[in-house]
This record gives sequence, structure tokens and C-alpha cells, in this order.
Amino acid sequence: MQEQDFYQADPLARWLVDKFHLTPISLGLLSVIITSGFYLTVASVSQTLILHGGRHIGLLQDWFAWVWISLLNPVVFGYYLWSVKAIYKLIEYLKQSDIVNVSDIEINSALSPYKKPWRKFLALAAGIAFGIWYFSLQHNVKNWTGSDGGLPALTGAINAVVIFYAATMLVLTLITNVWVMHQLLGNKQLNINPLHPDRCGGLSVLSQYSLNTAYLAAIFGTMITLSNYQFITQGIAQKYWYFNLLILLYLPVSLVCFFGPLLAARKGMKKAKEGLISEIAKQFQADYVRIHKSLGNDVESLKKQTGKLQELRSLYTLTNEFPVWPFDVTTFRQYLLSVITPLIPILLKLGEYFFKNQFK
Repeated sequence: MQEQDFYQADPLARWLVDKFHLTPISLGLLSVIITSGFYLTVASVSQTLILHGGRHIGLLQDWFAWVWISLLNPVVFGYYLWSVKAIYKLIEYLKQSDIVNVSDIEINSALSPYKKPWRKFLALAAGIAFGIWYFSLQHNVKNWTGSDGGLPALTGAINAVVIFYAATMLVLTLITNVWVMHQLLGNKQLNINPLHPDRCGGLSVLSQYSLNTAYLAAIFGTMITLSNYQFITQGIAQKYWYFNLLILLYLPVSLVCFFGPLLAARKGMKKAKEGLISEIAKQFQADYVRIHKSLGNDVESLKKQTGKLQELRSLYTLTNEFPVWPFDVTTFRQYLLSVITPLIPILLKLGEYFFKNQFK
């Protein structure tokens, strides 16, 4: 297994990683530089850097364009490469650890979905469709890409095609990653170390992976919220009502992003815990029956035997506290914070509406 196995069917990823050796962070930063330069150049040529009057605004006056450039672009492109690198590192960790026995045959079988050529064609079709939709949208929205002249709108559409290609490949990879983790972990009993310093039974790498995908969902939730806010301020929210549905879908998507990968290890951790508890229970039952049959023995012998029962009860209590989820309290708090943050503008708006009605 090599890292290239996870992106060999994606020509853009091969070009970025194999030729330019880009990392998720470097690609994210580079996307900001390239997109900013591209937008500024087009705005200068089309004389739309700053516009006065009318229903249009210039690039330097469009705050949402810069949010898109500085937040959504680097996040999508950064996660685009991270998704293939993270699953490779995760599988390598599982191979080298004693948590689960994973054979090369199982890994090679799990790699087959990453090599399907239809993935790139689907991503390209989705990118073109989104670019066309984005271009048609600009006639109604007051932003730079909808300013006078078709060049700014075409620029935004080109950026939308590229970013939605990467976003579609990212979603496909994340879904495949979850499937692979379930294939490798779902039906096996894991050798969890309950006293591991990571407080996740030795699977903190999996909990961190899940938390990172939850962060991705939170950033998309933020962009959806900001888009809806822009539509509201411009009085066109009713025309794009489906953005409200996207907000409603945000919470279940966030839950899937966080708990989807974790469920792969949940079954194995629970099976391991139940196996240990069952062994202790059987030993306790056997010792109890033996002691019960020897009630006529001397007191010292009986006391010694009942002491073992007390130790077994303590061991049972300790084992029953073993984790069955590969995350700790801190990780879960970080997840909850990431979920709530994109909803703050909506909650504030609802609070404002509530107080206005109360005072009215």
C-alpha cells in the first residue's frame, strides 16, 4: 500500500502531489494567492475594483467574495488533499499497532473504490453544473461577480467549477474513507488499551480524523449561513428558499461526519469489552459455586476464597468502565463547539425576532 493508491484515479490530485509535492496547507494557501490574483486582475481589466452607485458593487467592496476566497477556497482544497493523506496515515497506524490485525489482502481489497475512473467524471460533471448555476445566479445577487459586464461572472463561474470539482472528489473520498474503516474495523474485536494516555483506548488518531471532518462540516455550515444572510439583506431570500433546507440538513450531516468514522471502531470496542466482562463473569460464577459447595470448610479457607470473589467484583467494575467510543470528553466538547458556531447568526436573528415580538 502506498499513498498514491488513494488518488491515482484523480488526475488533479496526481498533478498537485506527485509533480509539485504540495501539502494540504500549502495548497490551501496557494489557492488564496492564485484566486486573489486572478480576481484582482479581472477586476482591473473590467474596471470593477470599485463601483459607485447602482445595484452593483466592486471587488474591493464585496466582503462575501473575500470570505469565499480566504475561507472556502483554502478549506476545500486543503481538505481535498488531506482526505487521501489522512486515511493513508490512519491505515498505516492500524497496521503498525496491535489494536487490530489487518492483512495486506484486506487493505488491497478496501483500496478498490479509490481506483474507480467514474469518480473524476462525476466530479467534473458536478463542477460544470455548479459553474453554470453559479453564473446564472449572479444576475440577481448584489456582489462583484454580478457587476456590469460578463467577465466577473465568468471568473466566479470558473472558480466555482474548479472548487466544486475538488469538493465533489472530497465528498466521495470521505464517504469511501468511512466505508474502508468499517471494512477494516467493523467486524473485528479490537485490542483496546483502556489506560492509554490518549484516553481513547489508543485510537485518538481516529477521533482526531472524525473531529477534522466535523470542522469541515462546520465551515460549510458557516458559508451556507453567510450566503443566506446575504440573500436576506438583499431581499431575495424567498427566491433562494432552498438555502434554508441546507441549514436544516447541516446538523444531521455534521453528526454523520463526526460519528460515521467512529462507529467503525465502536462495534469492535464494545465486543472487546463484553468479551472481557463475560470472562470475568464466568470465573466469578465458577468460584462462587465452588465456595458455596465448601461452606463446611474452616473459616480461614472460606475467607481466602471469598477474597478472590471481591477481587473479581472489583475487576468487573474496572472493566465495565472501559471506553466503547474512541473519543474523550475534550474531543466531544470541541465537536459541539464546532456544530454550534455556524448557527450563532441564526440564533441571534431568532432572538432578535423573539424580543421584538415580546416588546410589540
